Amino acid sequence: MKNAHLRFGTLRYTRRTHDTTIDVRVRMDRLVLESRHDGCALAHLISVVGNDADIGGIWAAILDSRTFGVSGPELESVNATMGEKPQCWRGSISVPGRKRPLRHLIAISRELTLTAPGGDNGSRRTVLCADDPAFVLHRIAQRYGLPVVPEWAGWFMKELQGRKAIAPLTGLGCSPVVVKGTGKAFLHWIGRGVKRGVIQVPESRGPIGWPRFEDILAPNPLAQDVNPGNYILPASLQPPS
Repeated sequence: MKNAHLRFGTLRYTRRTHDTTIDVRVRMDRLVLESRHDGCALAHLISVVGNDADIGGIWAAILDSRTFGVSGPELESVNATMGEKPQCWRGSISVPGRKRPLRHLIAISRELTLTAPGGDNGSRRTVLCADDPAFVLHRIAQRYGLPVVPEWAGWFMKELQGRKAIAPLTGLGCSPVVVKGTGKAFLHWIGRGVKRGVIQVPESRGPIGWPRFEDILAPNPLAQDVNPGNYILPASLQPPS
């Protein structure tokens, strides 16, 4: 936790009206950002902390599809929005020596929400918060109901890279990617791989054991102070058990 503040970024929301100016600035520990041609990036995930008023202002701006500025370590300031129909969760963080707890806001885009199992399986894009090969394969398999095993993770990543079906996104505290393709296409890849002997179906039957993915994200500066019971996170953000 030493020098944890150096890993934080900043989210700033400014709005001017004819008689007043709103200027809110909060600290940000997580960000998944995708550049767009119109110059305003799309934020798929943000995690910010601040006081009641600041978090309330950011929450309202996100739900109203407003534009805000984000910056951080190795990230120059850029304007972004979360698009239409984002989802937000708010909680509290108790800080020793502070009378009032900090407020914590997590917001995810509609597209990231649909990445979860049971989401929009017709979409050709899957936004993921990490580029670990096993994590990518697990999430794709969960989303589209694919028959896979962890041992195929390296092969699957090479297929994605060779077909230019995976691209990095901008991240703070994570290494996000977007995977392009449909469940039907991925299943076709698997069938061809098995027929060619590039990947093998296990001879033994039984449950498949996946690795735990707690270490795919950079250490969270808030982790020791957050009460997990304060939050109910969507499946797209929860690591598999």
